[in-house]
Amino acid sequence: MNKLKNSFIVALALVFTLVISCKDLEELNINPNGVDPENADLNLLLPTIITGVGQSVVSLGFGSIAGVMQHTQKDGWSSGHNDYDWDNRSTSWSSYYSILRNNEEYYKKAIDGELEFHQGVALIMKAYTFGLITDLWGDAPFSEALRAEEGSEFFKPVFDSQKDIYVGILGYLDEANTLLSKSTDSYDNVVESQDVLYGGDVTKWRKFANSLALRYYMRLSAKEPAMAEAGIRKIASDPAMYPVITQASDDATVDYIGLSSSDSWPTNMVFSEDPSGAYMRIKLCATLVDAMQNLNDPRLG
Repeated sequence: MNKLKNSFIVALALVFTLVISCKDLEELNINPNGVDPENADLNLLLPTIITGVGQSVVSLGFGSIAGVMQHTQKDGWSSGHNDYDWDNRSTSWSSYYSILRNNEEYYKKAIDGELEFHQGVALIMKAYTFGLITDLWGDAPFSEALRAEEGSEFFKPVFDSQKDIYVGILGYLDEANTLLSKSTDSYDNVVESQDVLYGGDVTKWRKFANSLALRYYMRLSAKEPAMAEAGIRKIASDPAMYPVITQASDDATVDYIGLSSSDSWPTNMVFSEDPSGAYMRIKLCATLVDAMQNLNDPRLG
């Protein structure tokens, strides 16, 4: 009797296995309570992209790069930028390409929806992020990056030269300047609260694009002086066509809201006098302080 019962259970299990195996696994992995990505508003991606880039920049200026440049020194730690003991994993570019993948989805949605404001913003964020990558690492995946969905031939993208990356970035920024050259009321589906950088201000985004272009022309100036001079002259000679940032209120900055450790300044959410706390253990380095004192630099205070 037990053998018959066990045989029945095994047979029933096999039937269920066959039924399940015949179903499309992609259908089984769809969250019935989630929002279909095809129908999700692209504005929901924008703050994630902007804050992701912002936090990456802060982590450089406050952490690794501050140590490399001897702007800061850690009091009490013998690792990190005190002893220059970083490794490939701790300085990987994977987080930058993660931002770029989100941005690529944002850009594709903007193209599909014929939303020129969002196309322009996506190109600027793409240019800025690739700019960070090539500033830090030099040659990097660029022309074949972000194309894995097109086929296995892009699973291992080629490394483009730093010059080619800068030239590609400048192309993105020039296109963004054109896309953002219309009056504010010409753009659809702009949600000011989701644009945590400029609140949907088209003119400020355009200034950001052209100011970045000047930065990358300067990057090229040592090796490609003719190209750099022509690009800088183009922008500087036509401020109506190529407006740039000229005042602090137009700076590309995102404030920390300071409600938790994940969205607060890296040392502390509030000032702490605890000598063992992060606020007190990261100091200005003498290399920087001495140079600023010699120059009577007003920023030292």
